[in-house]
Amino acid sequence: MTTLAEALTAEREKRRREAEDNATRREVGRAVLQALAQRLNAEPLPTWFFISKGDEILVAHTKNGAASRQHVGTWVVDQQMRLVLEQEMTEWITAESCARVVDEAVAITAKFIVDAENKFQLARRELAELPRRM
Repeated sequence: MTTLAEALTAEREKRRREAEDNATRREVGRAVLQALAQRLNAEPLPTWFFISKGDEILVAHTKNGAASRQHVGTWVVDQQMRLVLEQEMTEWITAESCARVVDEAVAITAKFIVDAENKFQLARRELAELPRRM
């Protein structure tokens, strides 16, 4: 039979381990996001910016100078320890998969940028086709 004191001790220990695990997960997630930010910023792209903010990387695009910078996406680490950008996600982050995860995230970012550029071009074409007011 378990006493209340034993149950309390076990519950407190369980919560302490969970808090440590969560802190470790956040730390690992931040390290992977930092590695991704370094890779994304290694070769600057005109009009595209990747802004690291601790637990996320903001993906921003400019059209007509820095004043028109527009936030178009965000990289985050989800509860399952995967990098996520909009609807796309990488494999799980493990000690063995870190390099693959960053490579996969770079590829997802490239696809995201091309998709966004295609949307921007389509929107420009549609605007150009609108009748002009006199």
